[in-house]
Amino acid sequence: MTPSLTISGIPFYDAPSEIEGSPYWVDLWTDINGYKIGLQVKPSTYKSANISIYMGKARSSEEKGHKEFLRDFGGKVFIVMPVNGVVSKEIEKKIVAERNLLLKLSPKK
Repeated sequence: MTPSLTISGIPFYDAPSEIEGSPYWVDLWTDINGYKIGLQVKPSTYKSANISIYMGKARSSEEKGHKEFLRDFGGKVFIVMPVNGVVSKEIEKKIVAERNLLLKLSPKK
């Protein structure tokens, strides 16, 4: 299976339909030591778009879903805006730090 996105050697795959969208708002995920890290992929226009589009119920629902993902799968969800398959260095560092943290935990069954 070919990953949809690779970040610092970490392959991310399409999340199953029950994970994608509500309730978790995760498009891609990866398994690290039995835990999952999720990615919510946004278009590059996300930051420059009218911010009110992303405010209110939709944004609140996404944040709630990301907290539920952390509770249910043990890893964080990161919002990424890849440009030509590359995410920002800042987000990349956060994802690598999360991977390293999960690798230090006892494997999740």
